Amino acid sequence: MMKGTYCVLDDEKDFLAVAAGALKKFLPDMKGVFTTDPEEAISLAKKDEPVIFIIDIVLGGKTGMEIYQRIPSVSKKVRVIFITGDENFVNDENIKNQILLEGSIDLMEKPVKWHELAIKVKNNMQLLLYQCNLEDIIAERTQQLIHADRLATVGTMVSSIVHEISSPLTFIKANQEMCRYAYDKVKKVTDDKEILSVFDSLILPSVEESMNGIERIEELLQSFRRFYRRDDTASEVNFPELFAEVRNLTSYNIRRNNINFSVEISKSAPKKIICKKQELIQVITNVVNNAVDAFEEIEETIGMKGQKELKIVVSGDDFLTNIVISNNGPAIPKDVFERMFEPFFTTKKAEKGTGLGLAISRQILKFMGGTIYVENKSEKHPTVDFIITIPMTYNA
Repeated sequence: MMKGTYCVLDDEKDFLAVAAGALKKFLPDMKGVFTTDPEEAISLAKKDEPVIFIIDIVLGGKTGMEIYQRIPSVSKKVRVIFITGDENFVNDENIKNQILLEGSIDLMEKPVKWHELAIKVKNNMQLLLYQCNLEDIIAERTQQLIHADRLATVGTMVSSIVHEISSPLTFIKANQEMCRYAYDKVKKVTDDKEILSVFDSLILPSVEESMNGIERIEELLQSFRRFYRRDDTASEVNFPELFAEVRNLTSYNIRRNNINFSVEISKSAPKKIICKKQELIQVITNVVNNAVDAFEEIEETIGMKGQKELKIVVSGDDFLTNIVISNNGPAIPKDVFERMFEPFFTTKKAEKGTGLGLAISRQILKFMGGTIYVENKSEKHPTVDFIITIPMTYNA
């Protein structure tokens, strides 16, 4: 069914009745509006939807040209075909040229050839819908470019922050190692049990805890560096290394929400996969973070009974690698389920989501020759599953 509406504006009610009978016959799939009221036509234009107007040049005390000049100020999604029963308008080339220069489609003479008019309406509606769709695509791509630029800026900021943190961290680590060195020197020069006890019970455990914390920070900084580093080529990646990166990037939110997170690599899974590592990490991290957000949302609203589970299972064969990311959180509502991979569609608060994560993830996997789809939680199916498939042969 063709979308869009046509509107006939004429001050003769008899003409509108004839127009309704004819155009509904020739344009059964389009919505027709027939009116003598110019304000009704203006109100229709204000809806900012695709409309083809068919306007009589002479409308009682006003002219169709005056009405038409108001319409573009309220909508860019309209086109106009003028009609007239006055031969002076039809035969005057200056008027015809003016009408066309104003942006109208045509000037047709009464009595109208309805079949011809219907063809003009239908063809121009197809062009208008195509143009509107193209403009929407351009607007969407523009927003994606803006967002990509913001991500690039964030990447640069993260790189700078990582560098700034790494420098003082080096001094902190060196100081902790100096405490270990001092302890070894003290042991060589004294047998004082009280002094050694202070080192053993207080100082050394604190040093060890600090060193563990420093190593954890270093791991996170390395993960951030790798995450924001551009992948130019595909390479072999083993799964333990891949999921260690995912854990580093998601561990805080997982711990904060008390989620049991596990990874299972089945015997059928390949030892390695050829891919752009950081891009695949981005996909998996995005899905994991979405699951965490879902857990958080249900906790804030109705609460969740039982342990929160988030599990990744890897399997495969000689042709495909399958990565299933499951969670036992709430089922995805039907209206969300049907649109979740659309760019800019999100149910999250503005500070939490842009609606690009899953759309970008699908695009990344498409370039790898892979797919991502969802199996929803139901009475028979206990989890929400994101299933990722990647071919073993990948041409980067």
